[in-house]
Amino acid sequence: MDAAEFEKFLARGIPRRAERFVARGIWREPAAIEASRAVYARVLPAGVATPHQHLCHLVDEATGARVGETWYSSEEEGGVVQFWIEWIWIEPEFRRRGYATAALRLLEEEAHRRGAPRIGLDVWTDNPAALELYQKLGYSPANMSMVKRIEPSR
Repeated sequence: MDAAEFEKFLARGIPRRAERFVARGIWREPAAIEASRAVYARVLPAGVATPHQHLCHLVDEATGARVGETWYSSEEEGGVVQFWIEWIWIEPEFRRRGYATAALRLLEEEAHRRGAPRIGLDVWTDNPAALELYQKLGYSPANMSMVKRIEPSR
């Protein structure tokens, strides 16, 4: 991904994150876009040139169609290469065709090339399709965050 493609990535990613965080009750709608923009600015301060961050298009080799994108990080920490899938997105019209499985297998190969002993990712429990896919490919829970919804005091 180059700088111009990164801007398109942000144009897609910022509203996606905002929408999902509003739906999950994490952010409120009026502030969600700005909150999402701030997350990307903090995590990717130099865009595609941010050290240890890798943003890639997912492309169908046979047709050349861009079917999605992925973002992963890879950095040595504590003497071990930590490989983390930050984001994997398959465009809706290409879902359920094996692209996510293929992308995850390629990411596994990349992690292996980089010397990582494992791959990590976060998945929301309200995303059963992703949970099923990850479990099918051998991912298992390593930790758990829990939340309880309460009404805020005004």
